[in-house]
Amino acid sequence: MAAGSAEGWAQRWSRGVPTWVHTSQGGFDRRRYEVVELAEAPAREYIQANHYLSGWPPAVHRFGLVDLEPAGGDDGQVVDGQLLVGVVVLGVPMSRRALTRVFPSLEPYTEALEMSRVCLSPSVASNGESFTVAGALRLAAGHGVRGVVTYADPVARLRTLPDGRTAGSPRGHLGVIYQALSATYTGRSTARTIVVLPDGQVLPARSIAKFVAGDRGADGFERRIAALGASPRPAGSDRRAWLRTALEQIGARRQRHPGTHRYALPVGRTRAERSRAVFGMPSLPYPKWADARPRI
Repeated sequence: MAAGSAEGWAQRWSRGVPTWVHTSQGGFDRRRYEVVELAEAPAREYIQANHYLSGWPPAVHRFGLVDLEPAGGDDGQVVDGQLLVGVVVLGVPMSRRALTRVFPSLEPYTEALEMSRVCLSPSVASNGESFTVAGALRLAAGHGVRGVVTYADPVARLRTLPDGRTAGSPRGHLGVIYQALSATYTGRSTARTIVVLPDGQVLPARSIAKFVAGDRGADGFERRIAALGASPRPAGSDRRAWLRTALEQIGARRQRHPGTHRYALPVGRTRAERSRAVFGMPSLPYPKWADARPRI
């Protein structure tokens, strides 16, 4: 849900480009859709093709919204003979503490996870988010998940596609879909400085850390930076020093981020299962406006 007023607009994604539908339009017919479990390959394909954060997060469980009665002429990704029109990903956050602070009684990475992606097609009518997320969490409960942490980024994210089009999120997010699910709002994550590449994409701190450590994926990270115009890294040279110079060469900029809005949802098929999620942080009032309320 876009920043600004907390009422009104639901966001959809196709090929990284956002559109909005007004919640007053309604029109979502739950009889037409089903939430199913997905293998990693189709979920990854859908997210990388459509979500503004095209990178694939460390996923544990993946769920899809399928259209059982697609309109004539609808095309797109098909899974088991059905049109895939949305994906929800539950995965592993950057730090264990992101889960244990919120759910101290749950085992991180199994009972507690991060909802790292929610992406619906423009063909899905407004008010479809609640149905999709609720269905995904019901299925996740069958795998022993008892709590989910999720974030809404209030900062606009724009990037330039290879064909010159601008994609991403031109407005920030308040997390109104989580408010509609009665999620607990626990405030913002820690304010931090992010690295923004020349094409508008944000360089994840996780990727930087893995590159500096020489972990799996470091070579791909290095090729990505070099492709943007950085000098090749001499064999055996210090990774951190090279990256510092490389980011200056390609014109990457550092931007202060105020922290994302953090929500928590208990998960379970019964009240007893949901009661396993004991919150370790206080519940705060829902945010209703972006950082600076627009002047009228």
